[in-house]
Amino acid sequence: MKNREEIIETVKAAGIIGAGGGGFPSYEKLKARVDIIIANGSECEPLLNSDKTLLREYPYKVIEGLDYVMQVTGAKIGYITIKKQYEDIIAIIKKAIPKGKNIKLHLQDNYYPAGDEFLTVYDVTGKVIPEGGLPLQVGVIVNNVLSLAQIYDALNGKVVTERLITLTGSVVSPQVVTVPIGATYRDLLSLAGGKLNSTDVLIDGGPMMGQIIKDYDMGVSKTTSGLIVLPEDHIITNMQSLSISKMVKKSKAACCQCFRCTDLCPRNLIGHKIFPHKTMRTIDYNLSEPTEHITSAFLCSQCGVCELIACDTMQLSPRKIYAEYRKLLVSKGVKNPHTNSELSALPELEYRKVPMSMLLKKLDLLKYNLPTPYTGNKTFDKVRISLNSHIGSQAIANIMVGEMVKIGDVIAMSPHDTLGTLYHASIKGIITDINEEWIEIEKGAMDR
Repeated sequence: MKNREEIIETVKAAGIIGAGGGGFPSYEKLKARVDIIIANGSECEPLLNSDKTLLREYPYKVIEGLDYVMQVTGAKIGYITIKKQYEDIIAIIKKAIPKGKNIKLHLQDNYYPAGDEFLTVYDVTGKVIPEGGLPLQVGVIVNNVLSLAQIYDALNGKVVTERLITLTGSVVSPQVVTVPIGATYRDLLSLAGGKLNSTDVLIDGGPMMGQIIKDYDMGVSKTTSGLIVLPEDHIITNMQSLSISKMVKKSKAACCQCFRCTDLCPRNLIGHKIFPHKTMRTIDYNLSEPTEHITSAFLCSQCGVCELIACDTMQLSPRKIYAEYRKLLVSKGVKNPHTNSELSALPELEYRKVPMSMLLKKLDLLKYNLPTPYTGNKTFDKVRISLNSHIGSQAIANIMVGEMVKIGDVIAMSPHDTLGTLYHASIKGIITDINEEWIEIEKGAMDR
């Protein structure tokens, strides 16, 4: 058994980052000492089934990875969170947890955004993470279940070269599949049988927080949990395509200050001082000084409840305004002034959670809520591996065009002694292109 320092170094060398979308280097979390570890398997986004598939197919990896993290951090107890309606997976996990391990299941209601780190910590512990804070501040570390499975793999000699991804929406063959990091969007669409309509739009991530993809020759990253295809006239694609300038004009004409965006804001409901309707008022009245309702942009999780649920009739987007304000504040060197730690959740929280069934119906997603069978591991002839899917210093290529690489070879890394990660070749082949954003690898003719 490796000692604490060796485990942390092994996790670092494997290139493990927050696989749920955060991208925070996992080795850095392991340096902390905490009381509780949470394995987040609640899968926040609708339609995605990657984490649930992992728990169904490889529960022992998640459990063993969680046990390693508990040992390294000194945590007394570990929780695996999953939504309570997945009875088959719950039964599998209960059977897989070894006797004598202080690992428990925590069942969550089926609401959005269950799985959000702040809400998950509150659900499990009853503690509210401070504004702009981290779970560490309340004695907790949260890891996505895939990150924990990757920690298990790392301690058994396997670095991060692949991940599970859900392919769903307006495609011929919805499925969950394990693919090499950097597999191109074009190849993955082909794997799913293609779009049902040629004009459909591709989104990397879930329908609530994902991003529209324009270049199908780019590759999926370590944080890509799913690819969803939706019609070009769908409310989600329409809202994503709305520019900030149009949003500001629309807000000045249509925002009636109904407060619904604030009433349903998950961060507001756990006690953070964020009031989307007041922030919308700042643009309606051309306010520009960095007041608390502008700097509260640092508290927004970009979950999309305000935009897609609370304001689905007027179709205004506080989250777009928050994102723009945050970008502007950062460019001016303004740091988050909101650090209140004396917080308690509002009593309204329990009955203002957004039921997933209502969300699916309201956003016209029910037709895409289809079975996604697990189809196993796939490989491809070309990958483009993104070098900036993590939080921290930019990873820099350490190989050259024309070099041969095999699966698991280090191809890029962040500078030594900085927060960052490593990237590894996910297929055997030749380096065919390198830039600051990605590295392309193609299989050699003899390997095809």
